[in-house]
Formats: sequence, C-alpha cells, structure tokens
Amino acid sequence: MKRKTQIILLSCILLIAAAFRFYKFAEVPVSPDWDETALGYNAYSILKTGRDEYGKWFPFVFRSFDDYKPPLYVYLAIPSVAVFGLSTFVVRFPSFIAGLLAVVGVFLLARELLRLIGSKDTWSVPLVASLLLAISPWEIQYSRLAFETHIGMTINIYAAYFFLRGRKRTIDLCISAFLFGLAFYAYHSERLFAPVLVILLTLATWKELFANKKRVILAVVVGLLTLLPFFSTFTDPNTFMRIKGTSSFADQTSMLSKSIWKLEDDIKAGDTLGTIFDNRRIEWVKTLFEGYMSHMSMKWMFLTGDLARHHAPGMGLIYLWELPFFLLGIRELFRRGGKVAFIIFGWFLLAPLPAAPTTGLPHSTRTLVFLPSIQLFSAFGVVYVAEWLRAQWNKKKQFLRYGIVVSLIGAGVVIGFSILSYARLYYLHTNVEYSEFWQYGYKEAVEYTKNVYDKYDKIVVSTNLEQPHMFFLFFLKYDPKTYLEEGGTASGGFAEYRNKFGKYQFRIIDWKNEVKDGTILYVGPPGEVPNGSAIYRISYLNGKPAINIADK
Repeated sequence: MKRKTQIILLSCILLIAAAFRFYKFAEVPVSPDWDETALGYNAYSILKTGRDEYGKWFPFVFRSFDDYKPPLYVYLAIPSVAVFGLSTFVVRFPSFIAGLLAVVGVFLLARELLRLIGSKDTWSVPLVASLLLAISPWEIQYSRLAFETHIGMTINIYAAYFFLRGRKRTIDLCISAFLFGLAFYAYHSERLFAPVLVILLTLATWKELFANKKRVILAVVVGLLTLLPFFSTFTDPNTFMRIKGTSSFADQTSMLSKSIWKLEDDIKAGDTLGTIFDNRRIEWVKTLFEGYMSHMSMKWMFLTGDLARHHAPGMGLIYLWELPFFLLGIRELFRRGGKVAFIIFGWFLLAPLPAAPTTGLPHSTRTLVFLPSIQLFSAFGVVYVAEWLRAQWNKKKQFLRYGIVVSLIGAGVVIGFSILSYARLYYLHTNVEYSEFWQYGYKEAVEYTKNVYDKYDKIVVSTNLEQPHMFFLFFLKYDPKTYLEEGGTASGGFAEYRNKFGKYQFRIIDWKNEVKDGTILYVGPPGEVPNGSAIYRISYLNGKPAINIADK
C-alpha cells in the first residue's frame, strides 16, 4: 500500500477517534469526580501562585486527598487552564489529546514490530490495531476523563515505539529512555510496569541493542537524569501512602487470620506438610496470584467491567464481537512465535502486575496498561481472517464467494449494531444510570450557594458528600492566592473537618445540635439535612435524592 493511502486511512481513523472522544466531551460523564477537580484546581493554583493547594512550591508529588498523586497530569493541564480557564472540559482536555496520540502511536508501534521481523506487510495490522483502539470502549472511556493512568498508557506506546527504533538510532533510544522515565511521573502503576516493559523490550532486542554499547549507556544516563526528581521523593515517606492505602497487604490481621488458625491446628496435630502450606508466605503468594488472575477474566473484559465509573452501562470494557478475533490473534501469534509474539504476549502478561497486590480487583484503571496489547492481538486475528477469506475467494468457487459475501454482511451488521449500541448506552444512558457515581449535584449545590452567598454568615457543607471542599474550590474558581492566605487545605482525608475558605466550612452536620436561626446555610445528603427542612433539593438524574440545602 502506498504511503499516501496509509496516511489517508490513518487520518480517517483519527477522525473517527476524535468523534467518539469529543462528542458531548464535557457533558458525559455528567460531572468531574473528586480526582478530576483536584487535578484541575491544583493546575489552576500552580498557574496562579506556583504552589499547590497546600502551599508547596512546584511539587513533584501532589498531596491532594492524602493519596499523593504523581505530578504529570497537573502540569499537562496548566496550558489549557491558562488559555481557556478552569472547567471540566479544560481539565479533561489533556486526556483527549493523549487518546488521539495513542491511536497514532499504536499504528507506529505495530509497524515497527513488523519491521522487527522483516515483514513485507507493514500496514494491515497497524491500521486495524489503530482502528480498534479508536473505537475501543475502554480507551474511549479514559480519553474522556482526567485520569492520570491514561497519560501513562500513551507514554508506554511511544516509549516502546522509540525503543524499537533505538536499535539503530541513538536519538530514538534516548527519547525512549526519557519517555520511560517520564512515565514514573504519570501514574503509580507505571512505576512497576515501565521498568518491566523495558526489560521485556531489552530481552527481545538484546543482540541489536547491545551492538552499540555507547548508545545504550547514553540512553541509561538520559533515563536516570529524567528520574532524578523522582528519586528525591523517596525521602518523604508520605509518597507511598497511595500504595499503602490500596494494598491488599495493608490489613495483615484480616488477611492472615484464617491461615494462622489453620497453622495452629497443624502444629497441634503434628501435620508437618500443613505447617508448610498454611504459613503467611503461602498466603501472600495466593493473594498475589488471585489478584493477578482476576484480570484474566473474559467476563470482566468483555461482559461486565468493574466500577460503574469505568465503563458504559450494561457493557464490558471491550466489544464482545472482538473476542473471536482476540483469541484467533493469540493463536496465530503463538503459532508464529518470534520477537513480535514475545513482546505482545509479554506486554499482555505483565500488565496486571501493578494491580495484583491491590484491593478492589479486577480494576480497569490500574490495568489500562493492557492497552494496546489487546488491540494488537485482535488486529492479528482480523488480518488472519481476512487472508483466509481472500484465499477462499481466489478459489473461484461460486458457492464459496456467496458464503463469504453473506458472512461479511452478517459480520458488518453485528459489529455495526454493537458499536451503535455502545454509543447509545454511553452517550444517552451513562448520565442517567450512573450520575450518583459521578458526584452529580455538586455543581448545582455550588451554584445555589453562590447565588445566596450574601444572605448568610456561614455556609456549612457536609464532608459526607466526599471531598466537597475541592468541588467548591473548583466550581467557584476560588482564587488560589486568597485560599492559601486563608490557610489552604488542612488535609485531604475523608474525615477532615478543618478545611474552610471564605464563608464555607466543611465538616459533618449534626442537625439536632446545629444553630438553625437562618444565618447559617447547610448543604448535605438527605441523611444529615432532613427533607422536611430543605429549602432546595437536588436529585440524581435517576430521581434518587442527592443533596438537601436548608437554613432552619
């Protein structure tokens, strides 16, 4: 295929990707979640003051909700905040760009993989893989959200692409080293996945890579220099709070209680074999293995997904029609073997490692690094089927050609229906069915309190609304300089009661004992602010009560 034709087809795919990602971009999902508002407001604060919400000067780790976020997304959001101001659209914009870059990146990566083995056809698999990523429900979901993991996934694609090119070009290997280093600043999972991906690619290209040792040494130096600021964060033990908070090993007592009970029985019974298998080390291994294998569930990938915020209603993360191609691609690559199979299989098998020791599994955010290995498998499957159909067509038997035409029409109808069904579920049903999982109502509450701000001496907002101080800062676009002069954020804990600014205070509301003389406005869930006292009520889009506002 001519280069011009490839560019035209890739441009069409990019337009499809942009359409899926840009349509109702700031409206679906209906509201930013607390992490998105935190990323946005901290970008706004850095832009205006050079400090985060706690007053820290250009930090390499953002304390945020005491989860100590990696810094890259915040800094990437600053240019769009500077140009367009603070809004949901603007905060999500870097992820939108990353989604388009990923679609192009998977084309480049797949083409470089095929060049690695000297394949004559270096366009069919790359174009199919690019198209599959462009319409992937999993990728589209994260392209429309300000989630740091999406930036990390895109960096992985380009880091791997430049690594493969770096077998022959020093500049490309140095770019790859820089990108792999940059991935450490994108998302927590990258701090394990990026190094193992480097090892995988190194093993696959060992001979060519080390044919020029000076090139490798220079790339290592570039990577280490990129990581220097990251290494400096090791001196702060709080950097690892997020890891501790999500680790399945955090509650050792709960995890090991059953094995301890069994071990005590084994000792009493003199069961030597039992004492070997019922010890804590075996329990740790089992926990890791179960966490890892939970992500190999076809049901999770193709049918159900996990948390409501991670997928469209009634769908998995990947189209069900893609499953046969995915399995065929696995079979075809396994049959072929070689470097390409080694890299794609390795990528797929390494992807769940960062999530394995965490809770709440399977988890599509922590394993977004599965992409684009899934699309690459499926692309090989699609191309295999296409080549088989072409071979049957060339036999020039009329009944075979009729069968192929009917099959293609049928497959087209199924695939088209599936994509349209996804679009309907996502763009029309997500907000109605999932608004309560997206903190809907916070913006409406902020607008109401803003309009009546001068009528009250104090406005108390319940912390049971989950990090309400950040939503109010975000939607009010509260001046960061003023906020820091007033003390900034006390802490990001969910039970924090000291956060306040202007007339706003954020704490638990004890309705029976609160002052109710009309001078204080209370904002909270129906469980704290009674329906009978509410002067303004906000409901989720499915009709369930969300927030009550009262003053007496």
